[in-house]
Amino acid sequence: MAATAPGSATVREAVRPGDLGTVAALHGVLYAREYGTDETMEAFVAAGMAELVLARAREGGVGPGRLWVAELDGRVVGGAGLVRADERPGWGQLRWVLLDPVARGRGLGGRLLETALEEARVRAYEGVLLWTIAGLDAAHHLYAKAGFELTVSRPARRFGLDTVEQRMDLRL
Repeated sequence: MAATAPGSATVREAVRPGDLGTVAALHGVLYAREYGTDETMEAFVAAGMAELVLARAREGGVGPGRLWVAELDGRVVGGAGLVRADERPGWGQLRWVLLDPVARGRGLGGRLLETALEEARVRAYEGVLLWTIAGLDAAHHLYAKAGFELTVSRPARRFGLDTVEQRMDLRL
């Protein structure tokens, strides 16, 4: 097996054992450190990803959606997923977008987002929506740059925080 150069960054489909747990753990650790969330953040992410994998097993193939991870020097440092948007038929939902600070500034966040949006185009979705919370400035900048627009904003108690829950939409 050839060695990769230090700083080698890649995006791949999350199909290896441990990928889901690593992405869920990253959410738990990073969101707690950076935003003060509690353990329900990690549980929420883990439950959603588990449902995706179980739906794929039931239905066969990738119909319910896909998850990708970003790797830096062979270590998972982020992820992003695309699933069917149950609340809006014909649309996809972007989920689980996250990048460890050690991997930021390398274009990996943009690559994860573009990978998910390309999948949405292949699926001929009308658009893609995402749910987030206020204050995630770097993520919101990335979404706005891709063309997402804020469509819903409401106070909420999420992940141990009094925050503002937001939905952003991108028509494809």
